[in-house]
Amino acid sequence: MALINKVKGLLDRRGFRSGLAAAATHLARARGSGVERIFYDRGVWIHHTNRGYFAYHQPFVRLDMAHMEKLAKVNFLWGYTPQVGDVVIDVGAGVGEEALTFSQLVGKPGRVICIEAHPRTYRCLETLVQYNHLENVIAIHCAVAEPSCAVATIEDSEEYLSNRTGGADGFSIPATTIDSIWQQLGSGRIAFLKMNIEGGERGAVRGMRETLKHTEVLCVSCHDFLADGNGDAGLRTKSTVQRFLKECGFEIVGREGRGLPAYLSDQVWAYSGSATGKRNMAS
Repeated sequence: MALINKVKGLLDRRGFRSGLAAAATHLARARGSGVERIFYDRGVWIHHTNRGYFAYHQPFVRLDMAHMEKLAKVNFLWGYTPQVGDVVIDVGAGVGEEALTFSQLVGKPGRVICIEAHPRTYRCLETLVQYNHLENVIAIHCAVAEPSCAVATIEDSEEYLSNRTGGADGFSIPATTIDSIWQQLGSGRIAFLKMNIEGGERGAVRGMRETLKHTEVLCVSCHDFLADGNGDAGLRTKSTVQRFLKECGFEIVGREGRGLPAYLSDQVWAYSGSATGKRNMAS
């Protein structure tokens, strides 16, 4: 895989991109996963599929948007499924893997607020929203942090899922609190807030006290399982997040099940008093 990515990187330049696009399109079509065409547009690789458009920083031959939708539901809709008219906040939206699913579920009357910190990843997210004409989705480029933080540094790895804020190296980006974003968007009731920010959740929850008063269901992905593997105590956030949400009056529900991957058993699901009847409680 590393060799393939290196070859893509060598060909991803002016004069070679048309050949790379043709080869990637051929290979993707051969997989039969619904990709119809891959092409380059203003710094982003666009994947036209039978389920809409996907944007990525390089050609993604193995793209399967049906599987991506299934993963979105398994990973983040275990305890609640957004309804038509809901407002959903997606903190750490990545390139938009869940944005399409959320957008379809809330429909035209609803809104999905997608927040992403990394500049390259955000550009892919923004392009996905534009190409799919997701009029109910608002993409915001910033890091979410605790109230005292106005600027954050985010790592710049090709494996964008592992990029974390708070390191010494990387991009400097504006940071703000979820409370500030919520107020700028006109406040209102939030049906579902999903957070997956690679260890940054400890600081982020401290900047959302006011928002929590108006939020019904949360799913916060904690990363203790990574701390278990690499010894980085900064990734051990689950107990801190649980304690904070309990103090704010939420009921905490653990995600358990035989054979459940560690990244899912480390999720914190939380429900306000008015949301008790909204649980999926799927296994």
